[in-house]
Amino acid sequence: MDRGDVLSGAAFSAVLRSAFAFVFVLVLGGWAALVYVERSLIAELGDDVQQRWNIIATDHANEGRSHVTATIEKVARVSANGHHAAALFGPENDVIAGNLLTRPEGQGLQVGLLDHALASPDDISHEYVYVSGPLGDGVLVIGQRLDLLDRTKVLIFRTLALSGFLIVLTMLSFGYFLSNKSLRRLRDIETALSKASDGDMAARISDDGGTTQIDRIAREINLHLDRLSRMIATTRNTAAATAHDLKSPLGRAYLSLGKAMEMVDRDEDPSEALADTQDELENMRVIFESYLQLSRIEATGEEHLTAHVDLKALTAELTETFALIAEDEGQSLSFETDAGQDYGVTGDAQMLQQLVVNLLQNAVTHGAAGNRIEAKLRRTDGDIRLTVADTGPGIPDDAKQRVFEPFHRLDPSRTKPGSGLGLALVQAIVEKHGGSVTLKDNHPGLIVEVTLPVASIQRLPET
Repeated sequence: MDRGDVLSGAAFSAVLRSAFAFVFVLVLGGWAALVYVERSLIAELGDDVQQRWNIIATDHANEGRSHVTATIEKVARVSANGHHAAALFGPENDVIAGNLLTRPEGQGLQVGLLDHALASPDDISHEYVYVSGPLGDGVLVIGQRLDLLDRTKVLIFRTLALSGFLIVLTMLSFGYFLSNKSLRRLRDIETALSKASDGDMAARISDDGGTTQIDRIAREINLHLDRLSRMIATTRNTAAATAHDLKSPLGRAYLSLGKAMEMVDRDEDPSEALADTQDELENMRVIFESYLQLSRIEATGEEHLTAHVDLKALTAELTETFALIAEDEGQSLSFETDAGQDYGVTGDAQMLQQLVVNLLQNAVTHGAAGNRIEAKLRRTDGDIRLTVADTGPGIPDDAKQRVFEPFHRLDPSRTKPGSGLGLALVQAIVEKHGGSVTLKDNHPGLIVEVTLPVASIQRLPET
């Protein structure tokens, strides 16, 4: 795997940007910490130096100058490493006692360089926090070198630098790992799509159950590949079924035309043969019209599904028409619904009419004499449920999903009338309107249950 691809991955780039942001924040935080520590230590050391200056000043007031001079000399001898400064200067700035060579400028608490007698170029720091103030006719200077402050700064800097380096290194390593993992998933997606484009419709992206964005996209792509595979399979089956359905009526039409031509040659009336030819051509027209209708439904956009349709009035009118057809076939058809309910749906009136027609027509066509058909319309929370139940032959469980495929028939010989598109049209219309359709056993017979959402907008009153 190309390392350049990994380093340019989104995960590594995001971590790298985060690392830069972390370093920036670390530098600002470290600078603020150093400033805070410096001020705190200087204030603390200043308090300590001020207290020592006050003690010596008190001794001067109580014991006299000679006692103070002895104390300063003792302090100077003890501080052989130059950490502490103590000196008493006379009126002419001459050194009376102590370890400073020259008197510093200014008075009060200060931070700066002192001319220490024991100063060394190798010392960590050459700055002192000191107090300079008048004592009798002279000047007393008490100070302490800022070695502790400089050591603390160095320690803080090293700690921040080392911890920052380790954290950034860990972040970049983790980012590299994530980017490498993401790139492998992207390569899997690329491979699956490449196989699918080459015709391998069984190719899918491996699903390890991850929850990252790439994992969710991979699952979504698999769903689209599933739909594409079903569409291709349906297209192939549709082409084969269409050819099979057209072969018989086309052959019969050809024979009928030949028969009509022979009858003309014999000066006989060819009307019956021509009528048979016309019937066969009508069967082919119905097949083509049904297929085109299914294609139009699937191609219809959401912007065309805006009409308010009263499903109760539509179903009542159609059941009244099909009740006469059922009666001619020795069957019965009834319609039942609840009064006082709004059965309005938002969609395409022509499609919804085709939906109800197909359900009623299928129940009548596939039922024998004595078949009882019951259409019911019910309203639930947010949904309208239309059921058409019959006592006909029903559909086996293993075929309940396949009957929604275009041109699929339960009759393998395909000798019974029909195009095999009735339930396929029903499913396409229902899904286009955001609903669902299920098939259930009626023991005996079949129950087709269609669920549609209630109209999102109410019909305006007519004026």
